[in-house]
Amino acid sequence: MKIRDGNAVINGDKTEHELPSGGLEIIADDGRSTLFSVNLRKDGTLRIDAGTYCKHGGKILEDRILIKPEASNVVSIIRPEYKPTKIKKNERK
Repeated sequence: MKIRDGNAVINGDKTEHELPSGGLEIIADDGRSTLFSVNLRKDGTLRIDAGTYCKHGGKILEDRILIKPEASNVVSIIRPEYKPTKIKKNERK
């Protein structure tokens, strides 16, 4: 798999980087957690995994993803913000 920096391409830099493993990890702002793991399978399928809970953009994000269709050829992959469930004392078992 080869990748390019999207912003660099706008400025005319079309440098390609080889990723022999076929995948990459996008690291969260905390510098240690995986925000997304992206793998390009041999059949052309793009597999995207969310890591565990992580801190990114000043928010704690859940370990699940949401897929939002934007157009017939575009989707947004969203990691929702984690919101802890509040349990009232009389609800505990």
